[in-house]
Amino acid sequence: MPRLKTKKQTWESRLQSTTTGMRGWSLSEHNGKVRLRLQFPKEGGWPANAQTNLPYAWEPSAETFTAVQGLVTRIYKPVMERGVTLKAAIDDVLAISDHKAQEVVTPWPGIVSAFKDYKLTQGNRIAEATFKSSYQRYLDVALVHLQGRNAATTGKELTERVLTEQRFNKKPGKVYGQPLKKWIDQPKSRQECALALKKFTEFAVSRHRQPQCWLLSEEDYFELKGDGGTREPRAVLSDEEVMKVISLLPETWANVVKIIRIFGFRAWEHRVIVRRINEAGEPQLFVTEGKTHISRRGVKKKTPARWLVPIPLMGNTFNLVEEWETLKLPPTVNGKQLGNELRKLPYWRELMARAKAHGEELPPYSLRHSYSQLGKEAGVNKADLCHAMGHSEEVHNRQYTTSTAASVRRSFQKAFPETG
Repeated sequence: MPRLKTKKQTWESRLQSTTTGMRGWSLSEHNGKVRLRLQFPKEGGWPANAQTNLPYAWEPSAETFTAVQGLVTRIYKPVMERGVTLKAAIDDVLAISDHKAQEVVTPWPGIVSAFKDYKLTQGNRIAEATFKSSYQRYLDVALVHLQGRNAATTGKELTERVLTEQRFNKKPGKVYGQPLKKWIDQPKSRQECALALKKFTEFAVSRHRQPQCWLLSEEDYFELKGDGGTREPRAVLSDEEVMKVISLLPETWANVVKIIRIFGFRAWEHRVIVRRINEAGEPQLFVTEGKTHISRRGVKKKTPARWLVPIPLMGNTFNLVEEWETLKLPPTVNGKQLGNELRKLPYWRELMARAKAHGEELPPYSLRHSYSQLGKEAGVNKADLCHAMGHSEEVHNRQYTTSTAASVRRSFQKAFPETG
């Protein structure tokens, strides 16, 4: 008895439309699976004919449609333009040499969502506002270039596209629709964008088994992020200025300013600081986890764990070591959050204006910079100061070279009191 043809359902037509415009490419059902077939003319240098079942059920689900569309889009260029076989292209995308295919493909929007959850809840946790400003705006543009027939196929291509994307002002009013400066032409945004996408693609490969082609080589990363442009020297805060700032802040943020100025650590490091007994049998604060960074040779490194040594503020350490475990601090602390709190203060904005008038900048990091400058003025050995602050001597020399006539005078008066 002849087999009756069933009417094609709407979802099937939609699924098969994935290959529209891809000459010789077609999708069909075979044994309950999605079958991809490549059939080309015999003449004209076309790729070899091929067909294979994809690791997706032939069913009306959004997950199937997204996964099939993503896979077909990403293997199209390698097969048609680079001479890669159909099997090799699929193997690279699904990484089925190491993992089961059904465990592999997560749609890119899902990976972005998982990455956000990871950044907000694990590792060096950040606030949602920080994620929005440092990651989300770049990932929103990246998603456009990760989907569709003309999707990017490597991490380098993706980063180049995002950096050079022409964006337009979306604020209501006269500026609406005006072209915005591309991120590649803004040194700080360029660095932030390249770093954000590097971390995102590393997450996609390590956590969601995306292929290695999405990883940025260190050479490509350094090329794409640029040199960051020139930076204004950071201002140094006097103890009197720091004390006034502390007096104007809520208790939790006042405590943050105290501990950064007195111990010179990075804002986020407060989460990995514990009180321990040192070799001399005295209580001392200890940073249990160093900062991950990329060396100039492209090698990923971590600064060592370290003991924190205080530099008193107005001659006082406020019993911070003894009270560390009960010290009231905000739920999350990082540089951007601290900056937001400080900029709420008219006095801090006044200090920023003064610094700008002298050709300097005053970020929250100036608290740590002030610790460094005070240590140098007091004659602390450079290597010891670098160790206490958790960075290499090379970084110290590059970042902490600010000297002023006043600081030189203070140093000499301390060393030679008789010159008064």
